[in-house]
This record gives sequence, C-alpha cells and structure tokens, in this order.
Amino acid sequence: MVWGMNRSAPTTSLAALALAGALLLGCGSDDGPPEQAGSTSASTASDGKITSSIREGAELADPVRWQAALKGVAAEDVSEVRFLIDGRVKHVEQLAPYEFAGSHNLLLPGTLGPGSHTFAVDARLVGGGRLTAASTAKVSGRAKPTPAAVVGRWTRTVAPAEIARTDGFRRAEYGEPLPAGRWTVEIGADGVARYTDPYRRSDSLTVGQVRFGPDGSLVVGYEIPNAGGEGYFCPDTVGVGRYDWSARGDTLVVDVVRDRECADRNSFWNGTFTRMEDQ
Repeated sequence: MVWGMNRSAPTTSLAALALAGALLLGCGSDDGPPEQAGSTSASTASDGKITSSIREGAELADPVRWQAALKGVAAEDVSEVRFLIDGRVKHVEQLAPYEFAGSHNLLLPGTLGPGSHTFAVDARLVGGGRLTAASTAKVSGRAKPTPAAVVGRWTRTVAPAEIARTDGFRRAEYGEPLPAGRWTVEIGADGVARYTDPYRRSDSLTVGQVRFGPDGSLVVGYEIPNAGGEGYFCPDTVGVGRYDWSARGDTLVVDVVRDRECADRNSFWNGTFTRMEDQ
C-alpha cells in the first residue's frame, strides 16, 4: 500500500473553527491545539496553510506515514512542526519534509489502542506565527500492537567480531565504529527502542523506531532526532534495516535479513539478547 498526502479539502466542523479562532487570537496552550474533533487549517501572521496526511474520519490499521505539508510559507520561516496525538506532543520536526517520528519512520496505530484519536500538526513560524491542522481518525481493532514478548529491557554483549563483520560497508563519515561491550536496549510498547552504550554515558542515549511484526519480521527505522543525543548510530538519512526475530522466555534472537545502510545498527541488532532481571 502506498501512503501519500491527503489532497482533498477537509470538512471543517464548528469545533475546529473555534480552535482556529483561538489560535488566530494567540490563545491555547504552548503545546499546540487541544484535543478537537473535526479538521481545520489556521494561520497567524502568514497567508500560508498546513495540511495533515491523516484525513478526518480515516480508519487506521496498518503503519502509515504521517506527514505535514506547508504551502505559502518559505522553509526558512518555519521554526518547527509539532505532531500531537490526543493533545500530547509526540514528535518535533525542524526540517522538511515534515514526517512523524523522523524521516521515513511511520505512525504505528496499534500502539495507540483501538478507538478514536485526535491527530494534529502545529507549525511554529519565525516571529511567533502558527499554522495548525487537526483531525479525528479511528484506530481499527485490526491494528497490531508491539508484541508483548519483546517489550521490556534487554541486554547484549557486542563482540569485536560483530563490529568487524560490518567493516565492508561502514561509512567513515558516520564516525567511530560501535564500541564493543555490554549494551542495553529498552523496547517500548510505543515502538521506540532506547539504547545505552557500554559506558552508560548520558550523551550516548539514542532513540530509534522498531517495528516488530507478529510474523517474526522486524524493521528498524531511523533515529528520531528530537529524542536523545546523537549516539553511535547512523544519521536519519540512511534506509531502514530488515531483520527476523523470535522470542522464547527471557531470550530474544534477532537475525539480519538486509541492512547494509548502517553498519553500526547491523552490528548491534544481529545477535541474541537476554531480558534484564531488574525490571
């Protein structure tokens, strides 16, 4: 399935019009528009417009690329675009194209729970203006959550041989190779993996998206730039990595299928993880 921009004009509800009016007057919380039904576009100090690729009334079952598109606004006039789910900021993007969870990552409906949810995009403009759009969509009961078997904290010792194995496609401009030693990774029900290096340095925490399929497939996405530091993994301009996974008890086995985009990610994920006891 190809996920593209919703180019049809949204239906504007009275509640959405009230939201737009509040934004034009400078009202509303600092986090962006509150939970609202309907879909709207509003502008302040600009003739521009923002649209969201999630249309009003859509039913979401499979992972979907969620994008915000701006028209009539120069790129240098956009400070950041916030993505909100049910009134909470879930991602902040500062560079176009504006995509939820970072370049080429996806919204995972199954992590939200079935039922109606509000999806909003809020562009902050240089000089204080804002452009917003919001819609209500339904998460289908068919949407798959992150498998419970992989949720939690895991540890794995990355041996020097695992790092050497990927030397043939490591790119020098991505920095130093992954350090060998004991790593930990926390896999969240939200589809986010939080990594800590062998030295447990605070600036080495990186955050990336993981999509564990019930069929044993695993797609490891790009880093999410606004959550955590740079870390050792490749930048968000590289492609995704594809793996297989299986879990039994306190053991998680991950095997690389195809990932020559990021040598460090390949070195880290291809191996056996043990569930940590201090959960």
